[in-house]
Amino acid sequence: MLVGVLGLVYLRPVVASLSGTSRRGKLAFFGAGFSALRRQHRLTKVTGLTPTTGAALVQTQAAAVIVAAEEAKNNSLPKKLMDIYTLTEKEIEDFLQTQLKQPRYRAKQVYAWLYQRGATSFEVMNDLPKALRAGLAEHFSLGCLEMAFEQVSKDGTIKRAYRLADGQLIESVLMPYEDGRRTACISSQAGCAMGCAFCQTGQMGFARQLTDAEIFQQALFFSRDLAKEGLYRLSNVVFMGEGEPLNNRKMVFSAVRRLNSDLKIGARHITVSTVGLAPRIRDLADTVDDLQGEGGLLSQIKLAVSLHATTDRERTAIMPVNKRFPVADLMSACQYYVQRTNRRISFEWALISGQNDSPKVADELGQLLAPLKGKCHVNVINVNPTTGFDGKPGGKASMERFLNILNEDWGIPATMRVRRKVRRGIDINAGCGQLKNELLAKEILEGGGRANPGVRTILGKVVVMENKGSTEEE
Repeated sequence: MLVGVLGLVYLRPVVASLSGTSRRGKLAFFGAGFSALRRQHRLTKVTGLTPTTGAALVQTQAAAVIVAAEEAKNNSLPKKLMDIYTLTEKEIEDFLQTQLKQPRYRAKQVYAWLYQRGATSFEVMNDLPKALRAGLAEHFSLGCLEMAFEQVSKDGTIKRAYRLADGQLIESVLMPYEDGRRTACISSQAGCAMGCAFCQTGQMGFARQLTDAEIFQQALFFSRDLAKEGLYRLSNVVFMGEGEPLNNRKMVFSAVRRLNSDLKIGARHITVSTVGLAPRIRDLADTVDDLQGEGGLLSQIKLAVSLHATTDRERTAIMPVNKRFPVADLMSACQYYVQRTNRRISFEWALISGQNDSPKVADELGQLLAPLKGKCHVNVINVNPTTGFDGKPGGKASMERFLNILNEDWGIPATMRVRRKVRRGIDINAGCGQLKNELLAKEILEGGGRANPGVRTILGKVVVMENKGSTEEE
C-alpha cells in the first residue's frame, strides 16, 4: 500500500520528465526510487513515522534520482503516454501550470475540447497556442480504446467493437430515435459470466472486469462524434451491453458519475440493467441513505431487470442466475427498491416464439407484477437470433396480444422497445455479443494477427472466452 500510494503521488509527476532518457537511466530511476520507498517503509516501522510525515523525505529522494537519469538522455525508449481522459479538470489545470507553464484558464479550454467540442486530436484544438498543443501531444493520449470494427445500419444504428490494451474486445452501440434522442448502449465487463441462453455474450463466457475509463469512454466517443456533427448530443446511456453491471459496481458507478459530471447526462437518463442480482438491487436501493453523497445521484438512475420468464423452472432454463436468486427473491428485492427509492422499475422481456409469448404467460406476468402496479413498466422486444440458441422471435400478432393483455387486462404499462417494421440494427447484428463473436471467429479462422486472449474453439465453430479472474467484486 505504501509503495502504491507514494509511488503515485511522488513518482508519477516526474516520470514525464524522463522523455528521451536511456533504458539504463530509466532503470536507475525506478530502482533508486523504489529503494527510497523501501527505506521509507523501514523508517516507518522503526521510528513510527507515517507515510504522511515521511512524504517530504521520499519526495526529496525521488527528485535526487532524476538528476542522474537526466544525464543519460538518448531517446532510446518511447514514452508511455497518460490517457488525458483519466484526469479531472483540476488535475489538468495543475499539470498545465506546473509542467507547461500555462495560465489556469487554458485548462477550461482543454476540458471543453475534450468533453463538449468533440476533439479527436490535440492538433484540432485551434484556439490553443501551437506550443501547448505540442506539449499535450507529447505527454498525453486521447483515450484507451482502439476501434477494431464499426458497422452502420440502414436505420442509423452504429455498432462498434473496441480492442482494449490487453487484446480483449468489447462492444457498444449508438441508437438514434426519431424524436431526437441518441442513446449509447455500453458494456461493463469483457464477456459475461451469467450464461443467459439467448445472449451471444453469455454463450462466450467471462474474460474480465472493465475499468471505469474503459466503460466511460465508450459513451464519450459516441458523444464526441455527435458533437463534431453538431446536430444532436448524446442524451441517454444504458448499461445493456456486455456484462452484468451490478457485478462491477465500483467501476460502473464511477463511470455513471463521469457521465453525469463530464457529459452532462442526467441521472434519470442513465439506465443500469441487471439479470436479477437480488442483494445488489437492495444495495442500490439503500443508496437513498446517502443523499448528500453519491446516493443523491445513484438513487435517481433507472433500474432495468431482465426477467423473461415467470416461473423458476422456465427462468432457470434460460437464465442460470435464477438458481441463486429465484423469482420470489428477485421480486421481493424489486419491491424493496420501489419502496425505498419511489422509483419505477423496467422489466425486460425478450419474446421467444412458443416459449414465453402466449396469453397464459402474459397473464402470469401481469399477476407477478401486480404488487408493483403503477411503479413498473415492461419493455417487450423480440429475441435476437444467436448462433447458440434455437429460440425464434415471436410474431407480430403474438406480440400485440401479449401487450394488450398486460396493458388492458392488468393495467401494467407495456410497450415494444422499437415500433418499427424492421427491428433496430438487426441488419448489422446489433444484439449483444454478435459482432464480437464474428470478429473473434474471423481472427481464429485466419490463424494469425492479434487473436483475443483467452479464446478457444470447440469443433472449429463455437468461440468462447476463458475465465480471466473473478466475475464479481470482492
